[in-house]
Amino acid sequence: MDVKMPTASETFAGRMINFHRFVKRNLVAGILQRCRGAATAVAAAPPAVRPVGRSAFVVDVDSLLVEPSPAAAFPPFFLVSVEAGGYARGLVLLALYPVLRLLGRRMLVKGMTMVCFCGLRRDKAARAGRAVLPKHFFRAAADMGALGAVRALSKEVKVAAVSRSFPTVMVEPFLKEYIGFDAVFGKEVKGGARRFAGVTEDGEPDAERIGRVLKKTEKKPCLYPKPMVFHDGRLAFTPTPAAALAMYIYLPFAVVLAVVRIAIYVLLPWRVSGVVAALTGVKVHVTGATPTAGGHDGAGGRLYACNHRTLLDAVAVACALRRPVASVSYSLGRLSELLSPIPLRRLTRNREEDRRRMASMLARGDVAVCPEGTTCREPYLLRFSPLFAELTGEVTPVAVDARTSVFYATSTSPVAKSFDSVYFLMNPRPEYSLQFLEPVNTEDGKSSIEVANEVQRKIANALGFKGTTMTRKDKYLLLAGNEGIVTTKEARAVKSDTL
Repeated sequence: MDVKMPTASETFAGRMINFHRFVKRNLVAGILQRCRGAATAVAAAPPAVRPVGRSAFVVDVDSLLVEPSPAAAFPPFFLVSVEAGGYARGLVLLALYPVLRLLGRRMLVKGMTMVCFCGLRRDKAARAGRAVLPKHFFRAAADMGALGAVRALSKEVKVAAVSRSFPTVMVEPFLKEYIGFDAVFGKEVKGGARRFAGVTEDGEPDAERIGRVLKKTEKKPCLYPKPMVFHDGRLAFTPTPAAALAMYIYLPFAVVLAVVRIAIYVLLPWRVSGVVAALTGVKVHVTGATPTAGGHDGAGGRLYACNHRTLLDAVAVACALRRPVASVSYSLGRLSELLSPIPLRRLTRNREEDRRRMASMLARGDVAVCPEGTTCREPYLLRFSPLFAELTGEVTPVAVDARTSVFYATSTSPVAKSFDSVYFLMNPRPEYSLQFLEPVNTEDGKSSIEVANEVQRKIANALGFKGTTMTRKDKYLLLAGNEGIVTTKEARAVKSDTL
């Protein structure tokens, strides 16, 4: 019997709650007393917090974001180097890090900033700060509770964050969007309109400037800290110098391993491909009895509705069933389409056209669909589109979870998305767990929306995830700044619509 281990997100959430309770009793209490003018509070307030006027405070967040050791500043810069500048830039930073560390913390940060940002495009750096680094800071923050505790202050009190180590582009999205600071002041990296020069401006903002910015800032009516539902980037581990070095040593072997695993799934029959792939480290855990082939009325195939973790969800279902299962997808890269061992077909976002395509596939055999429309790495389920509930009289929910240790297998970048499946198979021991749930009848008088919500609820309960009403559009607007619609020649023939 499989024992369900706590996920990384559950561990981080527990740490955040504990720190939040501690700081509410200490840091926030001191700030509130200072607001009331208590003389003793001035001496008791932590040195990381200082007043700016009567109803505004400044928090020095460097000691809260990372541990005080010099090595703690390396992972955020390395993530920006790799995710925004490529593996070559990350390798340069890793090679120079031992020399930079000998120069002291101040020069270490300046040197890492130069290597990380010199010639880097502003839009790519902003995307890394918005989509990649918040996950790292949630995972590695030295005092997550103290950061989140600023929201316990009254609505009249505004709080600014100041970082002397990190550029504003790296910390502002996390501190403003997830923690709730009203303004963020970090190191400003010089450069042109499109690219950074890598040189930081000396000095820090004075109290007068901070006060002016806070006065113009309006507080957002939102609960903080916000949960981490979406994030992007390829690296699934905290890239300490030692871990980053191990990754570069492993990278050539990972490519060879992925090629071997792809050949196994493409060339070997389904009955043996799973067994042979397991010998290379790929694990597929199945809970519950696997359904038999064929639809509930004996005609056509069976429809499986899965939550979406990676592009290989349908392949995992086929491995568990030991027979081919067709699938559909919105954003399907050419490389993924060519390497896929199962039939894949693109959706057009035109409701009637997509219904026709899915129905024709279902008439020929089993089909696995992911009604969320996009992947979600964290323990949340996005809103299920109801179209799948209108195709057949019975739907089999499948609770799917995927685990990787080195590389994430999802991306919002149109180019990087083509390599999603390859990155999953590049992990040393990639794992899939599937649980086939009791079929749901779609012809008992419920609307398609009610059926979709029921399927989402069943899968969420089986996995211990939380259901949301968020959609693919919400994810791409947050991570990529667009709606996630990739125009293809085939899609131009029909009117774009949402499934």
